[in-house]
Amino acid sequence: MTKARSDPEQVNAVWLRPFRLSVLLWLASLAVIAAGIFREWYVFQFGTESFLKDLRHIALNAEYCLPAWYSSLLLIAAAGLLALATASAARNRERYLFHWAVLAIMFVGLSADEATGVHEVLIEPMHAEMGLSGIFHFGWVIPGAILVGLVGLAYLPFLLAQPGRTQAVFFVAGALYVGGALGMEMVGGYLLTLYGETSLAYIAAFTVEESLEILGATLFVTGLMGHLKRQYGGAGLVIA
Repeated sequence: MTKARSDPEQVNAVWLRPFRLSVLLWLASLAVIAAGIFREWYVFQFGTESFLKDLRHIALNAEYCLPAWYSSLLLIAAAGLLALATASAARNRERYLFHWAVLAIMFVGLSADEATGVHEVLIEPMHAEMGLSGIFHFGWVIPGAILVGLVGLAYLPFLLAQPGRTQAVFFVAGALYVGGALGMEMVGGYLLTLYGETSLAYIAAFTVEESLEILGATLFVTGLMGHLKRQYGGAGLVIA
């Protein structure tokens, strides 16, 4: 926290420190992933009857657990940074103000979904009605893929208009997150249909899936902080 005086009143300002925060975020993300991988190895190796039981609270492929909570926090942090980017773009009368604002709203929705698992509601009805299996075992990937395609097309001009470094980071972060959430979910559905949910192949698939989502979200958050620093000199909260 830094304090600056203005006449006639004192102003308290809390500034984002992109490098320090990025290091902390990457360490936290890697720790969450490592804990999840350890859990899957431990349960596969020793089962759930040991004194540690199933270690569900650090499981990567479960709702209402540490990885889901952490992922939700990453996504809401991204929404907050996108709101700051929206405000900065508005102040500087930049193009694509609407795109920044909508992106912030979308990330609020993604955070809520990560915390509550709303998209999972689509799996059973679609599975029952359409008899889905294989790569479409998790039925939500069908509307999800369509939505991602439409958003991708709508945001392509926005992405291409960003500075080179920001553009590259956003593209890689999106590829990691979507590759995990959709791509590996489809791979996991195929392996689940073929080998069952206790198979090593399926466990490996959902471990990679969740890890990619966390890595993609982490890269996006750190990339946004870097973008705010390079474009606007940083960001902070001022209480006057």
